[in-house]
Amino acid sequence: MLRCFAIMPYGGLDEAKRKHYQGVYQSIIAAAAAKAGCDVRRSDIAGEPGNITHDIIRDLAEADVVIADLTESNANVFFELGIRHVFRKSGTVHVVDKNSALPFDVRQYRTIPYSTDLAELPEVVDAIAAAIAKRQAQPTRSDNPVHDALPSLPINVRSIGEDAMRDQVEALQQQVDALQAERDLLQKKVTLLDPAGTVGTIDRDVDVDAILDEADEIMKSTGEHVLLKLTSAADSGGTDAFVRTLRQVLRSPFLHENDFVHVAKMCTRLGLQQHTLAVFEVARRRFPANEDFVLALADSYDDSPSPDLKERGRLLLESYLGVRHTDGGPMVGAAPKPKALHAAGILFNAYFHQGKLDWVLSVADSAEKVLGADSRLVRNKARALAELGRREEAEAEFKRALTIDPNDDTTHAFYSDFLDDLGRFMESYEEHEEAVFADPNDGSRFSNLGIHILNRGLVRTSDASIVGPLPRKERVRFALPLFLRSLEDEDRSGLLRPHVLSVLVRADAVAEAQAVSEGRRPDGAYDTAPLDYIEAEIRRRQDVSQR
Repeated sequence: MLRCFAIMPYGGLDEAKRKHYQGVYQSIIAAAAAKAGCDVRRSDIAGEPGNITHDIIRDLAEADVVIADLTESNANVFFELGIRHVFRKSGTVHVVDKNSALPFDVRQYRTIPYSTDLAELPEVVDAIAAAIAKRQAQPTRSDNPVHDALPSLPINVRSIGEDAMRDQVEALQQQVDALQAERDLLQKKVTLLDPAGTVGTIDRDVDVDAILDEADEIMKSTGEHVLLKLTSAADSGGTDAFVRTLRQVLRSPFLHENDFVHVAKMCTRLGLQQHTLAVFEVARRRFPANEDFVLALADSYDDSPSPDLKERGRLLLESYLGVRHTDGGPMVGAAPKPKALHAAGILFNAYFHQGKLDWVLSVADSAEKVLGADSRLVRNKARALAELGRREEAEAEFKRALTIDPNDDTTHAFYSDFLDDLGRFMESYEEHEEAVFADPNDGSRFSNLGIHILNRGLVRTSDASIVGPLPRKERVRFALPLFLRSLEDEDRSGLLRPHVLSVLVRADAVAEAQAVSEGRRPDGAYDTAPLDYIEAEIRRRQDVSQR
């Protein structure tokens, strides 16, 4: 499937504009890209000048198609458009609101005007989809002023890297040839001066081609080339091709620690959990002193369906923490490692999966004596108490954890589940919101609130009150915007999407699930009041914290 990247204004702090451009993206740009067979995405970033991230530049370089909305002549959009024009000769489609003027520099290039009038949407979507198809059919035809002015530039400027390397190799070869001739001349002079060879001889067995071949192989086995290989394999051949390439590249001795982290993330995004584990296995053996790899491997063990691997992960974590088993249960040692709290959190998950609730309490209490009070320790103690039916103690510990760290989104999430089990649905809803406020970049927090709406029927309305329970048929209307928002989390979207689809199917929202699976916005009118309240409250809290 073709990769499409959208660059456009987002509306800044103007809520009406944000909604407008979100509608343009969903109803026009994403719909047109999907119709053209593209997997489309956009990356919402802050609007300050210079805040162009590496990921955005990579998207601009690697996307088969870039759709650029030039409305309002937004500075960031034109900055990103300029970068794209340099990278690719073709594959950029300009669109603009029909009421917006275009700058002179791009006015001579085909720009598709759009209108948000519902009656005109199908025609605009068809026009953009046709433009995408035309760009793909004519990859050598320039669609921007950079390549028009410099026609000798390659179609994809990124390919110039390999060309430049070949030029350097050829230049180096010429230098080597010159040195070879000079060495031969010197050898003749030495022979005349020293016929017996007492001064010594010059090694004639230098295999220049072999040395340069080795240099090429090293270059192609380093991190950036490896990541490009994997990306290309996944795009062209799917997960099977990705795994075949993964087998090859992990053998490279030239990968750095960060390279393994990026490769593991790629596996996770493709839903290859066991391959994520394998990557961390290799990384840990390659870099035994890296504690992050030890913990990542233990976490992957715990996520595995294999009981043996789960047990291996538990033992690895206990060894890391210096846990000793006594008659009173497992106890954390007196000299914990630097990442002990993180390790304890993973160990708690292992204990919960194995039903060892008393062990959670023992490790939490002993770790708190060694490490001090921490919300992660107290939160897991509360979870164990709740599962043991000791509800009053559990609630007291949840509240203590939130006193220690009011912005711990995970504690809010678990506390909301605890309140839900007690039938305190209104409080549970509010705690789900608090989890979002604590970490609005975590898509799972939005999806959890959407699930709560489906299960309990409570919703935050436009007047900021919580009402319900709503009839089951009406709940999807409020939950769906939250699910769509959750999928904007790039790091987790690969894991969240199947979960969201499953939830929608169970809620008899089959048409919505089908649309989400195809990467398009579902048809119909949906109520964004719960999402609007959250986004407004996030902005309010940020404003307060900055004063």
